[in-house]
Amino acid sequence: MTENGYEPARLTLRAGQPARLTFVRTTDKTCGTEVVVPSLNVRRALPLNVPIAIDFTPASSGEIAFLCGMNMLRGSIVVR
Repeated sequence: MTENGYEPARLTLRAGQPARLTFVRTTDKTCGTEVVVPSLNVRRALPLNVPIAIDFTPASSGEIAFLCGMNMLRGSIVVR
């Protein structure tokens, strides 16, 4: 999480393969103080400069959205 939002804001993963996403907030100039992944029922605080990992295995192809707690900054995971 930077001043420009999630970077990268779009990721590609393979269905059925375990994945670990690590988020690091490097600025306090945005509302990105947490990450929410609604389809995975995940909501995690993003303390400044602390890596926060989310482990999961995408079951099927499609798109998984992630966003800040205020729903202003967004990103997506494309599962193939």
